[in-house]
Amino acid sequence: MNTFTRIAARVLLGAAALLPALTAAQTTDAYHSIQVFPVVVDTASFTQRFNLQNNNDYDIDLRVNYYPATGTTGVAITCPHVFINLASEKVFTSLRALCPALPVGSQFGFLVLTDQTVGNPGVNTFSGFSRVSNPQGNGFSVEAFAANQFNSAAFVVVGLRRLAATPSSPSFQTNCFFANMPLFDAGNTPASTNVHYTLTDKFGSQIGAGDIPLMPGQFTRLLDIFAAAGAPAGDYDDGMIRINFTTVSQAGLINFCTVQDNTSFGADFRIAKQTGGHTLFNPGLTPSAKDILAVRDVLVDHDALGRAFEIPPGVFSNTHVIYFRLPDYVSCEIINPATGLRADPSYGLEIRSAGPAEETYGGGNNAVALPPSAAPGYLGDTQNGANGESANGRAIIEVEDSETNSAANRPYKLHCRTGSGTTGYDMLRYKEPIGRF
Repeated sequence: MNTFTRIAARVLLGAAALLPALTAAQTTDAYHSIQVFPVVVDTASFTQRFNLQNNNDYDIDLRVNYYPATGTTGVAITCPHVFINLASEKVFTSLRALCPALPVGSQFGFLVLTDQTVGNPGVNTFSGFSRVSNPQGNGFSVEAFAANQFNSAAFVVVGLRRLAATPSSPSFQTNCFFANMPLFDAGNTPASTNVHYTLTDKFGSQIGAGDIPLMPGQFTRLLDIFAAAGAPAGDYDDGMIRINFTTVSQAGLINFCTVQDNTSFGADFRIAKQTGGHTLFNPGLTPSAKDILAVRDVLVDHDALGRAFEIPPGVFSNTHVIYFRLPDYVSCEIINPATGLRADPSYGLEIRSAGPAEETYGGGNNAVALPPSAAPGYLGDTQNGANGESANGRAIIEVEDSETNSAANRPYKLHCRTGSGTTGYDMLRYKEPIGRF
């Protein structure tokens, strides 16, 4: 059993309810108290059926807000509350059934549902699923997403197409949609966010670009994104769009594209994936979600209270806690702030992963990294999760004086890389006058 498998099997203590990054059009972490349907529609070409599920052992009450797309005749609507009995499902056969005040004619936009259950509003969870279909039954699924998954990370949508019809196939068209989450805090001042997008072909060459200013609650559709971006005429297959914001406003951006055939108007739904995000633990735009609970590349030199990572002269130790996810690969190291590089053993610090009884599972005397090699170590299979419950959890990492250079104060940074994300290294014990290993 390698170092990180042992960490996963025995050091992960209890479940960590960490929210995942928005990485797919569907997610198994589906029960939240504020949910967003990125697109809702009621037109002659498409209708939408909704399934809302209450997983609690009591009734819940949901507030429903509809935000129309630019160019429709609609206005923002507060729809009737939805009451769902305990452990049951509520079905709406159309957007108009869910929001009866929807104006006549073609309407589409996005929908926000928020728990408003009397007594403890805002913390009761539910899930949502919908199916968008044309009159022939062709269409696509749209899950409800947790509102926290929409932010100002860098996003990408792949596999975009614009193809002319042939004797054996229909023409294909890609439409892309851009929205800005509404502001729920009345004290916030609305500010416009500029969304910049670039379009590339399958070879990675840029073929177009554009900018879209969005106020909170605004939703814009660009039909034929290749034409909207100014791409040269012709067919494109496997194109890609990159989306990022270019203003100070850190908005909650909802981005996605649909690829449709122009014969049956069958389409698919492609939510934009987060490819990089600034966070407190790593201010660079690194490959990760914009989520401090799931940073792929953590470089930090202080804890949540602002206490600097350092070991004073003499025999002292710091104990850090970090949350991992299973299965995953992990590498951690002590960084010398003066050089920005992995600390040499002569710097006087050592690192280990520790168990609940202070037993060493990885690292130890004179070790400056976990694992000691440059290659990341395997954290473990899901079945080795906390208490055998297939749960993500926490691990203990200790840094202390190695008794080779105890005369100087030694500041340090911790650098950890993972495939699926981790938290920062908050402190459990700080500058304890003890050597634990």
